[in-house]
Amino acid sequence: MLCYINRQKLRGVFFVKFKKEKVNKVDSDQAKKSVVATGIGNAIEWFDFGLYAQLAVVISANFFGNLPQEMQIVSTFAVFAFAFIVRPIGGIFFSHIGDKYGRKIVLSSTILLMAASTLMLGLLPTQEQIGIWAPILLLVVRMIQSFSTGGEYAGAMTYIAESSPDKTRGKLGSGLEIGTLAGSIMAAALAGLMYALLNDQQMQDWGWRIPFILAAPLGIVGIFLRTGLDESPAYESTLEEKEELEYSYLDIFKYYWKDIIVCFTGVAFLNVANYMVLSFMPSFLNSTIDLGGTMSSILSTVTMLVMIPAVFFFGWYSDKIGNKNAILFGFIGFSLFSVLAFWLMSIPMIPSIILGLFIIALFMSTFEGVMPSVLPSMFHTKVRLRTLSLVYNIGAAIFGGLTPFILSMLVETTGQDIAPSYYLMFINVVGLIIFLTMFKSTSNKSLRGNYPNVENQEDYEDVIQNPKDALWWEDEVKEN
Repeated sequence: MLCYINRQKLRGVFFVKFKKEKVNKVDSDQAKKSVVATGIGNAIEWFDFGLYAQLAVVISANFFGNLPQEMQIVSTFAVFAFAFIVRPIGGIFFSHIGDKYGRKIVLSSTILLMAASTLMLGLLPTQEQIGIWAPILLLVVRMIQSFSTGGEYAGAMTYIAESSPDKTRGKLGSGLEIGTLAGSIMAAALAGLMYALLNDQQMQDWGWRIPFILAAPLGIVGIFLRTGLDESPAYESTLEEKEELEYSYLDIFKYYWKDIIVCFTGVAFLNVANYMVLSFMPSFLNSTIDLGGTMSSILSTVTMLVMIPAVFFFGWYSDKIGNKNAILFGFIGFSLFSVLAFWLMSIPMIPSIILGLFIIALFMSTFEGVMPSVLPSMFHTKVRLRTLSLVYNIGAAIFGGLTPFILSMLVETTGQDIAPSYYLMFINVVGLIIFLTMFKSTSNKSLRGNYPNVENQEDYEDVIQNPKDALWWEDEVKEN
């Protein structure tokens, strides 16, 4: 009986009378401010990732100059991938704090650590100065960054989902990925400016350091904004009783294994798409397509600028048509048009390359616009951050950290510029099957384990009149 009761509590079932005072009335203006504050941290994360990608050719020469030229860029991305090993550790550490003490403390801590480590990267000595210690220190700094980002993104997704009205969770969640794009755009624009103003020798000697050093003031702004945040209403008004039960990861995997599979799948494709376009593509255009640093940065910047309204649109539209339909559109598009997109980019003509980039950007926008609101909605409030953080960071380590390395190796070993499209097409077919058969739309529904979040009196009255629909997630357990 005790096991049964614990299971019900873990899954979020509390057979009590509906209490209308527990419906969360959310201030939409405050929710938008929360999106901005969390988006700043995500911007810093991707500002760093973007800089590392935009300047990968220069970084590889400074830290792996003793290797053959064709292996320098591969080694640079290998460091990028290897650092992701500590990301799940950071996720476990910060998510435990977030589930026990609140989401706000996690967001404030991770942005401080991210900004500091990015600054450190810009101050590292090169291989010519300290020999083998240079790539070792580069790896250490990247590991510190990965540790902090282990708590950053899952914490930010969770905070926005729990702070948003249910009917606009998709739209507001897309703001997190707009932060991703903003950070990447700043990185591409700044790198492009440095390439344009400095010659190759100046860039290799000292120019590459400047963009990383500039991350410090951006971090100060983010820290200021996040310290002014309120705790998420969903966390504060969780349906649990006062006594607290500690659930092991074994318990969580036992009762949520289906949701974890779907979540892992979503994480995989969000990260493959992100790291392919934002981390791999700049060096692909620069070295493989041989466009040069300036033109690669310009095209990357233009592509991401186009993606911003597309990401917002898909986030907004998912609230109208259901997030499942929006996600399936992305899977189908990538499965059908990946080869075409990379074939167009392999043609040495700017219009053709731009068209290929825009095809990739369109379907990537579906994942960026929808996934930030979908992933947190899969789990109960009391275990949401821990579960999401672990699943997200393992998925990011495997599919995000390795994506630039795998794609660069595919091009190197096959000699085909379109080789990355095979990888992209295969994993999206797998994702399409899993989401089509195992995922149910969570748009316009309350988060599992919580009363609904509403933003106006009309929505509040609707909830009061339909209490069974408001706590829809109770039926999931009764069926099991």
